[in-house]
Amino acid sequence: MLRLLLPVLVLSLCWFATQARALDCPQPLRIGFNDVASPPGLMGQGTAFADPPGWEVAAVRESLKRLGCTAELVRLPNRRLTASLAQGSLDLALLYGITPERLRTLRFPMDAQGRPDLAWAPVFGHLALFGRAGEPVHPGWDGRRLPAELHVGVLAGSVQETVARERGWTVEPVSGLDSEFAMLQARRYDLLLTTREVLTTEQRAGFVEWTPGVAKLPYLAPASPQLVSRHPAWTQGFWREFCHAVRRLEPEARPAECGTVPATAWRRGP
Repeated sequence: MLRLLLPVLVLSLCWFATQARALDCPQPLRIGFNDVASPPGLMGQGTAFADPPGWEVAAVRESLKRLGCTAELVRLPNRRLTASLAQGSLDLALLYGITPERLRTLRFPMDAQGRPDLAWAPVFGHLALFGRAGEPVHPGWDGRRLPAELHVGVLAGSVQETVARERGWTVEPVSGLDSEFAMLQARRYDLLLTTREVLTTEQRAGFVEWTPGVAKLPYLAPASPQLVSRHPAWTQGFWREFCHAVRRLEPEARPAECGTVPATAWRRGP
């Protein structure tokens, strides 16, 4: 009789374990993405997801599957995405660089020193200066120092602005992500500081990347304060699963094993 009951007991224990894991999932759970494409990570424009949607979406879905959870995935304009995350109507959002303002209003994985934990940053973008095609790179460019007369366009409130101001460059803030390159072409500034990965094929043909690059820029999936307060262990688990998923799907975006910090990664100063 015991041998007959054993398979039933094993199946019951598995079922209860699965249910317990599912009960740990935050519900409802909403994860946000920008409504502007950044191929190949995020494909398509607007509120709908493309088919295929890009490896960022695939990595989120894989992470949720491994955690045994479901979520509503939404796309929003940049400012609304950030505001919704800070207010708690979104639980997680992709992908954000680290700025002082974001550290105050959003929640990132933190290390033992109380700094953003770059060992679990899922993405490292190649931060670089871009100039107009046909214009030479300044002969003194070494990856850090720029003449004061060169004006650098940066997305307002972004980590690019933080880096540029830390370096002492002459900064021209830009309000819209989709207007950065048009303003460079229109000579509103001399150079644009952004990540190589956001450029389309057409933009690569029309602009020149200055070398050496500026830094490897960490991007993370911050959480709302409310999610971290209610589900701290689950949030940590998601951050780790997401890092591993990106490493599997797009190893160039995560150039070192999760749990380690790639060489030349930028870390915000004190």
